[in-house]
Amino acid sequence: MNQINLKQIKLKADPPFHNSVDVAVIDFPDGPDGKERQRCKVTAEFAECDVRQLQSRGLDFDSAMAYYEDWLYQVIKVHLAQDWEAVSGLEEVMGIIRERVSAYYEG
Repeated sequence: MNQINLKQIKLKADPPFHNSVDVAVIDFPDGPDGKERQRCKVTAEFAECDVRQLQSRGLDFDSAMAYYEDWLYQVIKVHLAQDWEAVSGLEEVMGIIRERVSAYYEG
């Protein structure tokens, strides 16, 4: 990935539902003029049927988390039409997904 062309964004998670979380993609996290704007919103779904589908493909918990992180990256990349990096919020979003998905891998 070419570091020069990386778009810097912030991610802000809405309060999660039982089976999904809406994530706002914030453009211009440090400018221009210090004004942020919401570029788009994506929904990460982790209902039981979604997680069971990943399990049926043989994905363990760590692989499922890698899948979700890559999925999130690719969906946002389509909306931005370029590679990106989160200057904040990615850990929060992945923490929500990790917490909810882990329930299907326990026991």
